[in-house]
Amino acid sequence: MADPGEAPARDGPLTWGQQDIWRAVVAAAPQERYLNIARVFAAPKRPVSVERAALALERLVARHESLRTRLTGPRDAPLQRVWPSACPPYEVVETRPTEPGSVGSVRAEDVSPVPAEDVSSVLAEEVGERLAAEPFAYWEEWPLRVAFVVAGGYVRHIVLVLCHLAADGHAAELVVKDFRLLLLRDSLPPLRSATPRELAAWQHSPEGKRVSGEAIGFWLEEYARMDPVPPSSHVPGEPRFVEATMRSPALAAAAQEVAARNGVSSSTVLLAGAMRVAGGLTGQRFCGMRVIVNNRFAAGRRDVVSTISQEALVVLDLRTESFDALVRQAWGTALRAYRQAQYDPYAMEEAVTRVGPGIRSFGCFNDQRLVQEDGQVAALEGKTEVARTDAMDRNICDFRLHVGGEPGRMEVSCYADTALLPPPGIEQYLLDLEALIVEAART
Repeated sequence: MADPGEAPARDGPLTWGQQDIWRAVVAAAPQERYLNIARVFAAPKRPVSVERAALALERLVARHESLRTRLTGPRDAPLQRVWPSACPPYEVVETRPTEPGSVGSVRAEDVSPVPAEDVSSVLAEEVGERLAAEPFAYWEEWPLRVAFVVAGGYVRHIVLVLCHLAADGHAAELVVKDFRLLLLRDSLPPLRSATPRELAAWQHSPEGKRVSGEAIGFWLEEYARMDPVPPSSHVPGEPRFVEATMRSPALAAAAQEVAARNGVSSSTVLLAGAMRVAGGLTGQRFCGMRVIVNNRFAAGRRDVVSTISQEALVVLDLRTESFDALVRQAWGTALRAYRQAQYDPYAMEEAVTRVGPGIRSFGCFNDQRLVQEDGQVAALEGKTEVARTDAMDRNICDFRLHVGGEPGRMEVSCYADTALLPPPGIEQYLLDLEALIVEAART
């Protein structure tokens, strides 16, 4: 581990997005590894030595202050400490036999039966899973784990695992983009975006507090529209939280068909469908779901490498004449809600708690596809697959839906408290979501 020595460091408050993540860490600890963000990508085709990759890493960390930040202070109210420099360690993992005792030595024949040209890619994915398998040591460890997968003396793949306190999903993609460019050139243009410390300072300013107060007021108005959610009626299982993932070529094509017909995004179609199916479980007419918003609408925040995403509250009237009408309602409602997704999470929690336990949103929706290629796309061949993919004992959220996957083959994961929805019900929820949107595309 790199040691910053006696170099001066600057302390400051966490951003609101970081505070949200820290609350999730505390709620799930010591099983919060699910919050880690792993990215694996191929090195440029031009030869990249380990030395050049290490230099690119050094320049990347110098460029983004979130990558040289650790927590400081007490666990119940941590601050972020930004160091002027940092040297995160990296592993060199080879796809051929190496000297005994070298870091990450792996034999290519041990990852058969794959073609030799694919060994580096397969091995990189395995390394990524390993590096992401443990929570970060937030006070002692830099928020970035790195490995270079080497074959024939050159780096073939890069593995990055980011602490969620340092980056959200959009920031992780920005880090990958910058790393790719730094592998090709010696420098990048200066950053124009605000730093995490600058964002946190604004959030604690009178203007930031005003924005937070307006968002909290909006949420309270929306909560006043919602119907109560019935209490959980199932005996919780062990582990208590279970995830199921559906891979569906049909859903990808159907969501885009409905989106094109209504002039909206496929993400809006999926959100409307998710809330329609949730309303069938709760019996609500006015149902609310929290949606992850990356909060990078302003020009000065588009390239921020930090955790600034937060949740918006979307409330829909599920009693509509058609699913298309619900989709169009979701489009306008979500756009208004996205403008109210910047707030002090502790102040929000206090205000919402006063509303009462029965009036609450039903889970969280997170479309992790950063680039949507919406349009007329035929479904790929293949059957829908549903499998249980994770389980844990503790979590801050009792229901969350993640959307990802490749174009034409959508992945939707549903993670739920088994007291709310037992494992067979989690799988059925996903199948019902697919059936709803596929049927809507046919009509």
